[in-house]
Amino acid sequence: MDINQLVSKNQSIKIVPSIEDSLKSMGLDVSLDPNSKKWLEQLKVTWKTWKKTPAVATQIETFFELADDRYRLALVFVIKCEEYKDCKSKTLPYYIVETLLKWSNTSKILPDDNLKLPAFHIAIQQRNQHFLCLVVKTYRINTIKDQILPLVRDMVSQDNCKQASQIVIAMELFDEIPVEDLIFPLILQDKPNLIDEYLNECPSQVKPLLIFLDTLLDKTISIRDFVQRYINDNKITHVKYDKLHYKPLGKLVARLCNKFNIPIETCKNLSKNRTTGGLRYLIHQKYQEHNVSTSVWDDLVKDSLKQNAGSGQEFIEMLVEYDRTEALKWASYLNMAESELPLALKEISISDVPGEESWDANETHESTSQEYYKFKLLDDQVIMIDTAEKFNDLIVSEIVKSSLVGIDCEWKPSFGATQSQVALIQLATSNRVYLIDTLILNKVEYASYWHTFYKSFLDNAEIIKIGFGLEQDLKEMKSCLVGLGSIKVQGEGLLDLGIFWKSLLSNGLLLPSSSDIGGNSLSCLVQSCFGLPLEKSEQCSNWELRPLRSTQILYAALDAYVLIELYEYLHKICLVQKINFEEICNDVMLESKKKCTKKPKVIDRFQSCVPIVQARSVHEVKFIVDPVLSHLMPYLRYCGIDTTVIPVTMLWYDAINVAIAEDRLVLLCKIKHTPTSNFPQSSILEVGRDTVMQQLRKIFYSFNIKVEQDNLFSFCINCNSKDLRKLDSNDVVKMCSEYKINAVAGEATDKFGCGYDDDETAYCDNFLSDSDCDEDLYQPDTLPRITLTTKKNVPIEIHNAPQLSESKKDAILCEDCGKLFWDEDILLKPVSEVVLNFKKLKIW
Repeated sequence: MDINQLVSKNQSIKIVPSIEDSLKSMGLDVSLDPNSKKWLEQLKVTWKTWKKTPAVATQIETFFELADDRYRLALVFVIKCEEYKDCKSKTLPYYIVETLLKWSNTSKILPDDNLKLPAFHIAIQQRNQHFLCLVVKTYRINTIKDQILPLVRDMVSQDNCKQASQIVIAMELFDEIPVEDLIFPLILQDKPNLIDEYLNECPSQVKPLLIFLDTLLDKTISIRDFVQRYINDNKITHVKYDKLHYKPLGKLVARLCNKFNIPIETCKNLSKNRTTGGLRYLIHQKYQEHNVSTSVWDDLVKDSLKQNAGSGQEFIEMLVEYDRTEALKWASYLNMAESELPLALKEISISDVPGEESWDANETHESTSQEYYKFKLLDDQVIMIDTAEKFNDLIVSEIVKSSLVGIDCEWKPSFGATQSQVALIQLATSNRVYLIDTLILNKVEYASYWHTFYKSFLDNAEIIKIGFGLEQDLKEMKSCLVGLGSIKVQGEGLLDLGIFWKSLLSNGLLLPSSSDIGGNSLSCLVQSCFGLPLEKSEQCSNWELRPLRSTQILYAALDAYVLIELYEYLHKICLVQKINFEEICNDVMLESKKKCTKKPKVIDRFQSCVPIVQARSVHEVKFIVDPVLSHLMPYLRYCGIDTTVIPVTMLWYDAINVAIAEDRLVLLCKIKHTPTSNFPQSSILEVGRDTVMQQLRKIFYSFNIKVEQDNLFSFCINCNSKDLRKLDSNDVVKMCSEYKINAVAGEATDKFGCGYDDDETAYCDNFLSDSDCDEDLYQPDTLPRITLTTKKNVPIEIHNAPQLSESKKDAILCEDCGKLFWDEDILLKPVSEVVLNFKKLKIW
């Protein structure tokens, strides 16, 4: 058959030679004489029965002893075996070469040079690292490096870095193939698994790689320019350009330092960039968030500059944009020459800046009207644990007597190169707070005390340990404190108040206040419960300073003690609101033990930081809802909220554009990511599939909507119109009389089988659609009659006109859709009842 018939005109054909043909082209004789062929067949039968046994090994060694061209025959035997394509350690071809290596080490007979390249070719056919190393050792292939190196370089250029790295490891070509030449293409292609695999095999190459990568973190070098030249010169394909800037590259360097225990100080540019980033964060906290006191600012800036003085120039240039006087103060501290100063500072004399010794004396505190939550215990109820005797008394008598303990820990912000350790552990009971100085007690000689602390307290499920972000605190303690390397960070007896708070809210908990700043922090929870936030100016303190300032001690004590207060307050309010506090508490502790933290759900990633916004009226809120949630529209409209639906055929991006144009929030059954930075994720709420009551509760709490009595029924629940006319009882009776006269023909039709109940059902099924589709609502067929209309010439519809007329009640008419609503209306009644239930729950 003509091979050209197998392909189309524009296709190409690549013919790959067999392994035997390839070896023949290299000069290897792949034939076997009859005796060798017979011996191999007998070996295969023996292998199936005996596998790796001394008898089989003896049989192979005896053959190699008697054969003249044993090394050639071994290669031919390998390619003649069925397992040739997968030479794992338990296969016959692997065992043949393994036995040959043992025999050669004993006999001292070496292979011929002309067999080395064919042996290498056989080894790389399967990409088995162990088999490759075995063949390299057996055939001494490292003696022909000059022939192998061009092949390895070709593999790198052809985007086959994985196999190239295996060969470099097997033949120890580290000097000939620099690690950056082999690994940098993998970095450009974002293949971290291959990078780790290579470095795990040759950890000696980690440091040279890190030094190379660190040179790219020099801010004077343009990473993009360097990489583009490298790509062009080496013809690298499949490059992930989004990884080619300082931040992801810095993260990679930091990860490799941590993984292979390389001191991060080795990477000078990474250390400098981290210090500069920390100083930038401090400037933001001081001048924009106003969360850093002057003493904390001075301590942390000094500490950061001490770690990396090279960041001083950039720090001054950043600071001068906010505070020239402060910038000049630190320029003087760094002894910067006037020629090094930014232009904005050269006009000010450094001599006018006070010396460092007078900084504390000149410190001024910014006046603020903000009130903060106060610590309720006395000074003597805060006890510092800084000796072995105090620590022993605490863990054998004091803390184990409590059934409820608040726990928190502090460490110095890690702005520079060195990772900080836990410096202070706070334990709070109902009447005391204990501050454990871990800088003093975290020593090998106190390991037995820490073990007792773990067994009698941390591992004691009878004592509920309350934290906020508890798992992270326990992980920090576990990683750096002697004797705590095996503590559990989740499970029974460990209650994270942040998770517990969220769970209580999902079960209907209503708190009396809301946070001014929004968010999910401890301060937000304190403000939601007690009306005032926590004072956080010491949050970024240098907790390794000794002695601690009084403000630091107060901050640390309050952070732990307020956990006890919150737990007790939430317990009380749950009793009032009839929420099962104990059951939810146990569920949270047990669930935290089961949960998988490796891959958070999409909803957790998108909505875990949705802020608790300030209270707002219904006039400040408009919704556009998922078609699946259209049943919620009448309830929201009844509460006075302008609500429309996303058309089923509308694309998600277009729906967001509508939301932006009409200033609407989006309600979805299942979360989606915002497609544009112009529309924040916090304006999208996943309502989920639940009861109407639960769905409405989630909406009103998440957006903190307050509804007044006057807001009720300001929108038509049927069509979202605001053109509503209130009719008194006289107008209603008159309209019902006219309606009954005009409906006689329709009633006659009903007697012949048009069931009115079916009409009602059809109408109810459709009334939840958006106003654009209201013309499609089902209308019962009637005999021709004069139609009663609104001022906008829309036919009026009245449910049970005789009953309404007899009741002589007021009603509301929608001029746009013609629907007449009264308190017994089949559409209005279920909606109003749900809203009344909300009033009982004090939603507003």
